[in-house]
Amino acid sequence: MPTLLRAGRGMAFWEKSRKEPPPKKLELFSYENNPYARIVREALCELELPYILNNIGEGSTRERSLIKLSGGKEVPYLVDPNTGTQIGDYKKIISYLFQTYSLDAL
Repeated sequence: MPTLLRAGRGMAFWEKSRKEPPPKKLELFSYENNPYARIVREALCELELPYILNNIGEGSTRERSLIKLSGGKEVPYLVDPNTGTQIGDYKKIISYLFQTYSLDAL
């Protein structure tokens, strides 16, 4: 339902997405049902970017990995091994994705 309310974002590819995916998959850390992570996942789908989703739970191994990477538990948190970028704010993540992985970025 939330995707439908957002005018179908994430259900169609963006016409300015690159045709070739990056060499390495991006990694997204999220808590289950996090609304901000949903928006980031929609952007990843629109840009056709392959990614690994790490849904983390309190005290889990993935949560410890997130704390080690970011110094905190804030999600969504994106790791891009292609550029070495690590970002924790959903608005900054979306801006980064479109600036880095759209045809306009070439």
